[in-house]
Amino acid sequence: MGLDTEFMRERTYRARLCLVQIATPDNIYVIDPLEVSDLSEIASLIADAGVEVVVHAGRQDLEIFFERYESVPARIYDIQLAAAFAGLGASLPYGRLVQDLTGAKLKKGESYSDWCRRPLTDEQMTYAADDVRYLLEAATELKRRLVQQGRDSWVIEELAALESRDAFVLDLDEVYKRVGGRGSLTGKQLGVLREVAKWREMEAQRRDTPRGWVIKDPTLIEIARRAPTNIGALSKVRGLNPKEAERFGSDILAAIDRGSSGAEIKSPKSPPRSAQIRARVLSGPSDAIVRSRCEAANIATELVSTRGELEALLADISAGVEDLSRHRMMRGWRKGLAGDHVVAFASGAVTLKATEKPPYIQEVQL
Repeated sequence: MGLDTEFMRERTYRARLCLVQIATPDNIYVIDPLEVSDLSEIASLIADAGVEVVVHAGRQDLEIFFERYESVPARIYDIQLAAAFAGLGASLPYGRLVQDLTGAKLKKGESYSDWCRRPLTDEQMTYAADDVRYLLEAATELKRRLVQQGRDSWVIEELAALESRDAFVLDLDEVYKRVGGRGSLTGKQLGVLREVAKWREMEAQRRDTPRGWVIKDPTLIEIARRAPTNIGALSKVRGLNPKEAERFGSDILAAIDRGSSGAEIKSPKSPPRSAQIRARVLSGPSDAIVRSRCEAANIATELVSTRGELEALLADISAGVEDLSRHRMMRGWRKGLAGDHVVAFASGAVTLKATEKPPYIQEVQL
């Protein structure tokens, strides 16, 4: 079945589900969750290994059913992800992808509708139905192309990440890693940030409001930096609403105390400075290797590595680290496509030669 949802999240912590669209080989169903509150049968289908659920950039759609029913996806096929392996580019919008795969041209104009307002217009209903109308046809065409290219197993390997409970369970001890600006904090300050960020997350869940409406990231960073020990000092932190400090000050101070008295968070040991410098120097030609091999394979470069991931791999190589498996590029299909070739270049086993024909870079053995 094809699956899509329409939801609102601007003013809430949890997505407010407004519509569920399902396509089968024979029919399209548009279900109103404001009228039909029990969607457990749909959740059961998502968790049924006998049913392939086709989505487009569907993580948030699947999160909604996990939050409500703890439904762990069993057999997902995301056409946006699959398209990147088929040479159609990464992060393609649904309309563009449908047109490329099926020739159908979808109407635009309802993507920012208030989907929770009733009654829905005929235009909204058509738009909602179209969001799943071509999912199964598009998936069939993508699978055909990927089998021809020998990449169907790569897609299955990548989609396995969505078929795990861990993909949807929020680890409260890790939410501090989402806070922008934490890189300037010491290990002790990071310990405080972890506890205050955990409190904010639980408070946002309790209120069902966006976490930034409780306390914004820059204010969390400042609280972690100062670690105030009383309400007076806490209320002086820039960006903290005085009413918030008065109402929840004791809870925030308790979180600060837990972080201050607990073990500091140790950052991973950085490679030697010389290795980091060498990694930055080698990152340009190494990026050329990745891009040229992706070009030759007709696969989106974004699937293989980011520039930051590439430099981290090069730093470990330069530092003489033997086990490189912690790097995404050194596991699974990425390793054979690009990872081993980057290692060979960084280790001095190959050099690069510019060519006039695609992919414009040739690796030359030394």
